[in-house]
Amino acid sequence: MEVRVSFVVPVYQSEKYLKDCIDSLLCQDFDERYEILLLDFGSQDSSTAMCRKYEKQHPTIIRFIRCEENYGVSATRNLGILWARGKYIAFVDSDDMVRNDFLKILYPLAEKEKADIVAGGYYLLDEKRKSLGHSRIAMKGNGIAFLKKLYTDPFMKTRTFVWGRLFSRDLLIKNHIQFPTDLLSFEDLPFTYKALLGADRVIYIKKPIYFYRQSASSLTKRTKGVLENHLLAFLKGKDILTKEAPVLAKELFSKKRLAITMQLLFDSYLDKKQGMDRKAAKEDYHKAVKKLFGRE
Repeated sequence: MEVRVSFVVPVYQSEKYLKDCIDSLLCQDFDERYEILLLDFGSQDSSTAMCRKYEKQHPTIIRFIRCEENYGVSATRNLGILWARGKYIAFVDSDDMVRNDFLKILYPLAEKEKADIVAGGYYLLDEKRKSLGHSRIAMKGNGIAFLKKLYTDPFMKTRTFVWGRLFSRDLLIKNHIQFPTDLLSFEDLPFTYKALLGADRVIYIKKPIYFYRQSASSLTKRTKGVLENHLLAFLKGKDILTKEAPVLAKELFSKKRLAITMQLLFDSYLDKKQGMDRKAAKEDYHKAVKKLFGRE
C-alpha cells in the first residue's frame, strides 16, 4: 500500500515529551498507510533508546534515522523531506502532539481539493492549561493570496509555522524547497514563503488539530535576540521573493506593512523585556523597519 503521509519529527534531547508526541502519531484514526520518521541528530539523553524501542515495536510505521552530530533542526527536516515516502509531509516538533483525527481531517481535504498545502488551527499547551491558539483563519486560494494575507492581517492568523499542516512532497521536491541552515531561529518563515510561492492551491481551516507546547525554556530562548533573528528571517524571505517573484516582492516590500511592522515592534519590546527600556526598543524597531522596507 502506498504511503499517504510522512510525519517528519526532528529529535534532539527530547526525552521529556517524546513519548507523548510519538503516541499521538501512532494513535491516528486513519485507514490509509502513513509513516513516522524519527530523525535523531546527536541526542545524549534517553531519546535515542526510546526511538529505537518504538521502531522495534512498530517496524511497519516507524523509521529511525540517527546522526551522531547535531546539525540543527533545519538540516534534520531537510533530511526528512528526502527520506519521506508519503505523498504529503507533516512536520511535527518532538515536544508537541497532534489530535487523533489530524490525518482524518487534513488528508481527505487535500485530496478532494488537490491542494499543495492544507493547514488547521492549533492549541497552545503549557504545564497548566490548554487553550485555542491564534491561527484560526478559514481561507482558500493560491499561495500568492496567502503571502499577501501575511502582510495585511495585523494578527497574522495565516502564520508561517510549518507544523499543523500537510505539504505536498512534490511541491517541495520540484521547487527545491528546503529549510535554511544558516538561521538560528524562525527558519519556518523563508521555507513557508517559498512553499506558498510555488503552491497553486492552499487551504486553511479553523479547526484546531495540533498541540503546540509552549514551555518555559522555549519562551526564554525566544527572548534572546528575537528581533535580530526574526528580521534575518524576514530578509531571507524578502530575498527569495525578490529573486523569484520581483513584482510581488515590490508590492509587498515597497512600503511598510501593518502585520510585519507590528511583529517587529513586538519583537523589539520582547528583546527589552527585562529592563523595558521603551526608548531603546522603539529605536531598535525603527532600525529594523528601515532595514526591511528601506525606509522609516
